[in-house]
Amino acid sequence: MPHPMSAPEDGRPTITGKVPDHLLRVSDLAPATLAELLDLAAAMKREPLGWQRELRGGAIGCLFEKPSTRTRVSLATAAHRLGMTAVVLNRDEMQLGHGETVADTARVLSSYLDAVTVRTFDHATVERLAEAATIPVVNALSNPHHPCQSLADLLALREHFGTLAGLTAAFLGDGTSNTCNSFLAACAATGMHLTIASPADYPTDPDLLGEARELMAQTGGSVTLTTEPHDAVRTAQAVYAEVWVPMDKPHERAERAARLAPYRVDEALLARAPREAVALHCLPAVRGEEITSEVLDGPRSLVWNQAANRLPTAQALLHTLITTNRQRTA
Repeated sequence: MPHPMSAPEDGRPTITGKVPDHLLRVSDLAPATLAELLDLAAAMKREPLGWQRELRGGAIGCLFEKPSTRTRVSLATAAHRLGMTAVVLNRDEMQLGHGETVADTARVLSSYLDAVTVRTFDHATVERLAEAATIPVVNALSNPHHPCQSLADLLALREHFGTLAGLTAAFLGDGTSNTCNSFLAACAATGMHLTIASPADYPTDPDLLGEARELMAQTGGSVTLTTEPHDAVRTAQAVYAEVWVPMDKPHERAERAARLAPYRVDEALLARAPREAVALHCLPAVRGEEITSEVLDGPRSLVWNQAANRLPTAQALLHTLITTNRQRTA
């Protein structure tokens, strides 16, 4: 059940909206809470070491079953900036990899930690942890959802354009991907207009589309589907590319490369977008496949801002969830 977060006495940005117990999907955050979380992240980006009072001496767990660069480093650094310790957990080095249940692991970790972040394949693992844990669980990536990335995406776009409501974006590539799913939910919550251009073989989940459209009816956003990348970018202020081959599907490389080749974001495609359009990518990138080096390193790239913003958004998220949980259980 969501809980309000108490306002501090020093005038710093705070969360007045409802805070969820866990963050498993972007849609766990109400639009107003999401906007306030971005405000907090922006403040933490300006003053990264000014937020240690409440959580000094605490600890978070980082349970990673997938390789990671940005997620691992941003979460560990965010914890450090909050005065906390980050404990990296490897399934094969835990009893979780030797027969202990996810629920029992969650109960034990709740005795030691203030939050646990999970980067895994099966989303059910994250859900089972959240069901049993008495501390916040953060989905640091699962096969269907990538909420931490979307927070960084939104902050980068807001910094660049000054606002999110009414912005137009195009997502090109695999419409089934976790990045696409989470960016769709992020656009819905912020009133953005999204076009998803993907092959018919990789369609976006109709249930997630339905949820997004229902919320967009309130926020003023919209989502459109197409198989034509040129049509998708024609009015897009942000053009999002993503790696074609997920970590759990290396056997599909040849097939995916053939089907997704028309969705490559190169200079020719970006030239069809408005002059102010920027290029997005969640990284890691396979240069020359889903995006070219000319675009990735070019003047219209917002990619490195996205990557940098994984840190302040992680810091804001951890601070908000943990502080609220401590207030609730005090």
